[in-house]
Order: sequence, then structure tokens, then C-alpha cells
Amino acid sequence: MVRRQTQQVVELQNSILNTVTEMVEFRDDVTGGHIERTQSYLTLLVDALLREKIYWDEVSAWNLEFLIPSAQLHDVGKIAISDAILNKPGKLTAEEFETMKTHAVIGEEAIAGIMKTTTDNNFLHHAKIFAGTHHEKWDGSGYPRGLEKSLIPLQGRLMAIADVYDALIAVRPYKKPFAAGEAERIIIEGREKHFDPVLVDLFRELAPQFAHIAERCNEAMRGKPDAGALRETA
Repeated sequence: MVRRQTQQVVELQNSILNTVTEMVEFRDDVTGGHIERTQSYLTLLVDALLREKIYWDEVSAWNLEFLIPSAQLHDVGKIAISDAILNKPGKLTAEEFETMKTHAVIGEEAIAGIMKTTTDNNFLHHAKIFAGTHHEKWDGSGYPRGLEKSLIPLQGRLMAIADVYDALIAVRPYKKPFAAGEAERIIIEGREKHFDPVLVDLFRELAPQFAHIAERCNEAMRGKPDAGALRETA
């Protein structure tokens, strides 16, 4: 009886999670497949950290059954961004970009609010970190708080690579997708600036697998409409 009730709770949680993430992708429909791809990239990176025992004390304590699915909520704050900005067919003005940047804190605060109503916060703990820190940069030039180096939670440092890589290889109304090799070069050039150098060195080894995931997922998306515009820097 307890096992069945637990399974029902998990199924309900997953159903709600899928609904919320679909809402995000529906409003920002140019990101179709973005959540699936970033989860796959994240899984590659985390598996490699475990295999190589890198950042072992932290990663070995994570429950991956919660960690990976929680990454789906990293852009949940975009629900609060107006369509005029979210789907603008072109680059944002400085003022619009400042508004777009608020999605990180909005998502973080929304998840924090949910955490107050539940006692089981393992899943939400990771989701909150992903939402609030995936745009921070290793050199401190990111947002929303300008965190630098190891002050950025490891979840955010991992998602930064997955998120930027996916933005580079994806089609946008005002740019063609970068080739996988070019996206790889940009990530590597961001070592010690945008990205954790240890994670970039790991990414370098995994780049062919990143490219394979991108191609596989993009093949599934071909033929679907691509409206709106997700700024790769937002």
C-alpha cells in the first residue's frame, strides 16, 4: 500500500513537471527540444564526473533521480516574461535584455515558494539552483548575482555549458545554427571566462557525444515550425 501510494505521488510529480515544462516550451516555442537536449548534455557531464571522480564529494551525494529531472525547470521563470520580449523576432534592446534576465530570479523565487509548502525538498532544491544560477559565469560577469568561480553552485556551472552549447547549435530566426565543431570551439574558448575550466576540459572529451545528441534531437525536430526568438545570450 505504501509503495503504491509513493508511486502515485511520483507519477503525479512527473505529470505536473511535464505540464510546467511544456508550458515554458509552448510560450517560447523556438526552444522546442531545448529541455530534452540540455538534460541529455547534463547527464553526459554528470556521468563523467562520477566516472572520473571529479568534484566527487559533492556529486556522489546527489540523488540523480532528482537532479536530472529537476533541470527541466531551469527556464521556468520565462513564464513571467512578456511575449513581446520572449518571442521578439530579432535581438533585444538593452532594456529588453534586462527584463529577460529577470527570468533567473523569477524562476528561483517561484520554486522557493513551492518549497515552503512541502517537506520533501530534494528535487526542488536542485531545481531552484538550476533556475537561479545557470547564467552565472566563472569570471563573475554573469547574472543575476555576479557570482564567480566555486561560489557558483556546481549545478549552475554544469547547466551553463549545456545551455550555451544548445543555444549555439539551435536554429534562430536571425541566425543559422552553428556547426557542432564551431560550438565546441566557443565553449573551449570560454574556459576560465564563462565556464568552469575543469568542466570545459571534461566537455572537450565529451564533445563528439554532445554533437551526436544535438543531431539526433534536431532530426526529430526537423519539419516543425520555428517561431519566435530565443536570444542565445539570455
